[in-house]
Amino acid sequence: MKTIKGSCHCQAIQFEIATDITALTTCDCSICARKNALMVKVHETSMTITAGEDFLNTYHFNTKTAMHYFCKA
Repeated sequence: MKTIKGSCHCQAIQFEIATDITALTTCDCSICARKNALMVKVHETSMTITAGEDFLNTYHFNTKTAMHYFCKA
């Protein structure tokens, strides 16, 4: 299993994920659609926020069931 480091767009939030990337998904949010971004799904226990946790904010789509985390900076 690989450890991959990443960040939000402005780099306020830093994170690491432990995963073996087996499949990529296309994101359809307005920012990712413009940038043709791809994403990988990982279990929350495989992700660690290493910096900037205070910049995390949540957004609830439609049914408000899922919690989507975004950078509020």
